Amino acid sequence: MNQRQSTLLSVPNKYFSIDGVATFVHHSGTTTLPGVVPDTQAGETVVCLHDIGGNGAEFRGLLDGLEGAHSPFAFDFPGHSRSGELDSLGSIARMAEFLGEFCSVLGLERPVLLGHGMGAAVALQYALSSPASVRALVLSAGAARFDIPDDRIEGLRRITEGKAQRQFDRSIYSPATGPEIMRACFMESVKTDPRVAYGDLLACKDWDGSADLGGLDLPVLIVWGEDAQDTSKQDSVLLAERISGAKKLEIPKAGHALLHEQPAALVDGVSGFLSELQS
Repeated sequence: MNQRQSTLLSVPNKYFSIDGVATFVHHSGTTTLPGVVPDTQAGETVVCLHDIGGNGAEFRGLLDGLEGAHSPFAFDFPGHSRSGELDSLGSIARMAEFLGEFCSVLGLERPVLLGHGMGAAVALQYALSSPASVRALVLSAGAARFDIPDDRIEGLRRITEGKAQRQFDRSIYSPATGPEIMRACFMESVKTDPRVAYGDLLACKDWDGSADLGGLDLPVLIVWGEDAQDTSKQDSVLLAERISGAKKLEIPKAGHALLHEQPAALVDGVSGFLSELQS
C-alpha cells in the first residue's frame, strides 16, 4: 500500500441521522462508537462542504492535514455518494438549512465553514442567514453568483435521460496535474447519480448571494487555483473584492479541482488562516 492509499483509508467515518436522512460523515482523529460525536477540543472546528455532484471524500487530504491541530468534519449531502435519499436538496437555501441541522445534531457551535464550488455557496448562504452561528469562512472556487452556461445544463440533462454518457472533463484541472489524480477524481464523481448532480447544477444557477455581501462581517479566506478557467478565477477574485477584509489565496499548479490537485498547499493556507483566528 502506498502513502496515498494509506491516507485515503485513514479517515474515520460514520452515519448520523440529519433531518431524517442517513448522512455519511467524514472526520479526523480517533474513531468513536456509532452515534458518538468525535472530540472537537482541538483548535477550530471546521465543517467542509462539497461541490456539485461531489461528496465529503473530496476533503480527505485536508482532514488528514488538519488533524491534531484542529477538528475538521465533512459530510455527503443527501443523495450524494453514501448518504441517503435519491435527489438533490434542490436549492442552496435548503442545503444551508440542512447544514444548520448537521451542526445542531453534532453540537458544533460556531464552526469555520469551508466550502468548495457549490459548497462555498452553501457556506456563504448560511453565514448570511445565520452570521452568529459561523466563526469564519473559507470559500474555495466560490462566487457571489454562478453564471452557468446553458450548454452545460443541457449536456447534464441529456446524461440524466440516458441520451449521452458522462465525459471526462480535463478543463477543471491544471496542466501540471497527473492522470492518476484525474482518474481518482473521476471515480469519486461517479459515486453520485447524475440526476442529483443535475439538481445541484440548477440550484447553483438559481442562487444569487451578491446582494447581501456588503453586510458580511466575518473573517473570510477566498481560495482559487492558479490554472482555473478564467471565468472561475474571475468569480473568486470578484468575490474577494466584494467582501470587506477578505484574504486571498491562489494555489499554484491547480485548477478547479484544487482539493485533489494540491491538498498540501491548501492545508498550509487554511492552517495559517486558522492560526490567525486564534491569535
